Amino acid sequence: DVLEAECSRFSDVVRSGMNWTNKSWELLEEKLSDRAFVVGASMILVK
Repeated sequence: DVLEAECSRFSDVVRSGMNWTNKSWELLEEKLSDRAFVVGASMILVK
């Protein structure tokens, strides 16, 4: 029925939204760890 279809579509949207969020978090963490590595390396070099 219609309600069931709406619910499953909604859960699909939520699931894909969660996937998107996870992906962007992974990218963000990669960027941050890269930056932390660069900062750490340059601090070591400065010493």
